[in-house]
Amino acid sequence: MNTAAIASLPRRFYHGWIGVIRHLLPPTLYFFVAFNLIVFTTNLLARNYWFNLSSFLLASTTALIVGKVVLVVDKVRIIDKFRGAPLIQPILYKTFFYSVVVLVVRFLEKVLDVAFDAHSLGQIYQMVLVDFTWHRFIAVQVWIFVCFLLYVTASELNALVGHGQLRRLFFHHRSSEYGLTRRQHIRALTEISRLARDTPRERLLDPATPQGSRLAELIDRLRRRDA
Repeated sequence: MNTAAIASLPRRFYHGWIGVIRHLLPPTLYFFVAFNLIVFTTNLLARNYWFNLSSFLLASTTALIVGKVVLVVDKVRIIDKFRGAPLIQPILYKTFFYSVVVLVVRFLEKVLDVAFDAHSLGQIYQMVLVDFTWHRFIAVQVWIFVCFLLYVTASELNALVGHGQLRRLFFHHRSSEYGLTRRQHIRALTEISRLARDTPRERLLDPATPQGSRLAELIDRLRRRDA
């Protein structure tokens, strides 16, 4: 290994970890806020107090587990099985996929916690069957599913309109400043995606064809909007 390759290893390691953190941080923060908000409102309604350390730690730990699950699952090709399909299909598929993986991880984690206090497989089975708070486990899993449904919907919309566009639309852009409204912008991007999927490349890039002419018109509209 030459000197240049050795010198580049720390840089590649650094950029690799930065990429992991950027991928891990959004879902972890989202679920951290969502789970603690659920715990906070539940404590107010059912227990008449606003903070409990054990509930806070449980919600925060679950958010970290979910964030790591998202990081790992997003590397699996099967998660993009419905890429290009109508939006409802990838949203529901990814929501169920994420939820099932989290369900398995949470269950194995609970079994391992019980296994440390048990002395045999029979005792582990008995403790899981009798002492395990299944109603709490299922209630948390229902909220995980709902939170995933919102998270995946936002992620798919963000991917559809362009990475970072949702943030700009919510916090930076004013619809009155652009020739196209937000709805028209999304429709234009959707039509471009449909043209790219259904039209051969030669016809799509030929401005003399109806598809090529339509593509040029849509791109011109988007360029005027971003100018």
